[in-house]
Amino acid sequence: MTGRIGNIELATGVRITHFWTYMYASLICIGMISNMNFSQPYILIEHLGIANPGEAGRITGQLTLITEIMSLLLIWPFGILADRIGRRPVIMLGIGTIGLSYAVYPWATEVSQLMAMRVIFGIGVAAAAAMTATIQNDYPTESSRGRVIGFSSAFNALGIVLATRLVSALPKWLQDAGMEPVAAGRYAYGAAAVVCFVSLLVFRFGLKGGVPEEVRQRPRWWSLIRSGVEQMRNPRILLAYLYTVPARGALVVAGLFLSLWASTAVRAAGGDVAVAQYQVWLPFAVVQIFAVGWSFVFGWILDRVSRVAGVVLSMAMSIVAYGSMYFVETPLDLRMLPLFALLGASMASGMMSSAALVGQEAPPAKRGAVIGLLSLFGSAGIILAATYGGELFSAATPWAPFLLIAGAQAVVLVVALVVWVVAPGDWKPGPRAAMGRH
Repeated sequence: MTGRIGNIELATGVRITHFWTYMYASLICIGMISNMNFSQPYILIEHLGIANPGEAGRITGQLTLITEIMSLLLIWPFGILADRIGRRPVIMLGIGTIGLSYAVYPWATEVSQLMAMRVIFGIGVAAAAAMTATIQNDYPTESSRGRVIGFSSAFNALGIVLATRLVSALPKWLQDAGMEPVAAGRYAYGAAAVVCFVSLLVFRFGLKGGVPEEVRQRPRWWSLIRSGVEQMRNPRILLAYLYTVPARGALVVAGLFLSLWASTAVRAAGGDVAVAQYQVWLPFAVVQIFAVGWSFVFGWILDRVSRVAGVVLSMAMSIVAYGSMYFVETPLDLRMLPLFALLGASMASGMMSSAALVGQEAPPAKRGAVIGLLSLFGSAGIILAATYGGELFSAATPWAPFLLIAGAQAVVLVVALVVWVVAPGDWKPGPRAAMGRH
């Protein structure tokens, strides 16, 4: 039995309740993952007393590196595991572990403890990120894939807005009520942990159990591992893998360095970090709101053009958006909001186009392994962006990490143009183009 929501057609066995629970998962998982980076400056400055911009940038890069090393090690195995035992238990493990990391993180008293807690967080990120990407491609039929990815990306952005608002606003509100900064941070992180633990129950009773119909025979582990690598022979999947490196790096640069940029600037001027995070939420929200709006538009575009063309378009947008950060003196300058709006649209396009391309090309029975490898490439992008972005932030100027992403996008754009010309695939533009795909 096939469900339908408006003009979105769901895969066999996927109910409307499954779809909306997945939208909730898109909102919560990505929101909580992104918020850890956004709220990082508060912990470093208020809890640990690290106010020097250079040191804060270096430590921020190191902490993100730890998270992504864990993702690099585990995200592909989690994708393979999901092809064996189902998506639901893996995503429950992910959100539960993320909640645990929020519960313990603000109790750290030195950087080494934060690093140990980031290991816990990295396990949760690997499981949750692998499953949100996999379920995104399980639930729709091919003809509706772009629109479902658009919906999911919109909920991702909404989740980031809500999560960052919760943790950025709570410390200020609590301090205004008379609470000291460290206690305010602990209450804010504790609230985030509660949301994660409640989500465990939502996922358990709302998401589809078992494995997709196409995976009933449960391929052997080695077959799944080999299949993810073998799919690189397909130039379009190879392009998706390569593009995920700067696309995921772009997300972490925006999430990490916008907040750090504002917090260190305000602290250097003698201001309060809680106020800085409260103020920087507006440009950050503009980024995510435009990501939401553009997600629906770009999802519609992806169902009507070649998926490779969609990748090329998203790369061009990202080069312009991230390159334009050169002209920003401070993220608290409201005159720069149009540039942040473009940044949000380009972020949404990057993740949507690579997911749509790999979802179109990956065999359903091996999709978890293929998307796991896609996420592996994404983790490599985050590691590179966090490491070199942190060094550039400390040694050069705050906009330097953004120009790093623009340059990386330009390099991969050359590959995309070659694939577009030489191996564009059999995609036929049109509202129901996928119905004609072989």
